[in-house]
Amino acid sequence: MRQRLLPLLAVALVSTTLTACGSKEANPTHAETEAVYVSVGPENGPYLKYQVQVSRQLNPGDFENLSARGDQEKVDPEDSEYLRGIPSSQLELAKSPRNPIDDEIYFGVFIQVANDNKQPLKSAALSGFEIEDSLFVEGSSTAEEHVFKPIAAFDPKNPGNPFLYRQATVPGAVGTGSGYQPLPNSPAGSSTTAAELLVFKIPQSKLENRPLVLKIKGPTGGEAEIDLDV
Repeated sequence: MRQRLLPLLAVALVSTTLTACGSKEANPTHAETEAVYVSVGPENGPYLKYQVQVSRQLNPGDFENLSARGDQEKVDPEDSEYLRGIPSSQLELAKSPRNPIDDEIYFGVFIQVANDNKQPLKSAALSGFEIEDSLFVEGSSTAEEHVFKPIAAFDPKNPGNPFLYRQATVPGAVGTGSGYQPLPNSPAGSSTTAAELLVFKIPQSKLENRPLVLKIKGPTGGEAEIDLDV
C-alpha cells in the first residue's frame, strides 16, 4: 500500500505546484512588502515595473553647516549627500515643542524601475508618488494629515543630484535583459541600493500608523501600491 501512495503523493504535489504557479498575477499592482515588483501602466499595457529596494529614515544632520551637525553619532555622511540640490525651504522640518514625537523627519524610499518592453517608456513623474499611512481615509476632514508627497529639487526633471529620483525615459529591453532606471552604470545605479531616492517629510509619530503604503501613478494611466517595511 505504501508503494502505491508515494506516486499518488507525487502527483498531488505537482498538481498543487502547477495550481499555485497558475494563480500568480501576471501584472501585480499590490506588494505586501518591499523588494517585490508591481506593474504600472494602462489597462492593456505596456507596463513598467517598480520595486522599492529599501525605505528608511534619513539622518543628514545640518549638512550645509558641518560645524553645526550636533550629535555626530546620529549623522550619516551618506545621507548628507542625498539631500543636496533640494531648496532649503523644502528641507525645513516642522517641530512640535509640546510633543517632540510629532517632529518631522526625513524618510527615504529607494526605488528602481524596470522595463521588459522593447520600446522605451517614460517613468512616473515625481507627483505620481505619495505615501499614505493606515489612518488615511479619502474624503475625510483629516485626510491631509495622513498623506505625504515627496519633496522636490530646484528642478525636479534635472535635480543635479544623481541620487534623487527624476522622471525619465526607461530604456527598452535588449534580448532577455530589461532596461532600468537608474542606468546600471550611473552613480545611483552602481550604488549599494541600485536605486534612486524619493525624499519625504513625515512626522515621526506617523511611522507607527502601519502599514505605510507607497502609491504610484503612471504618466499614461495605471496605479499600484507597495507596503513599506517600516
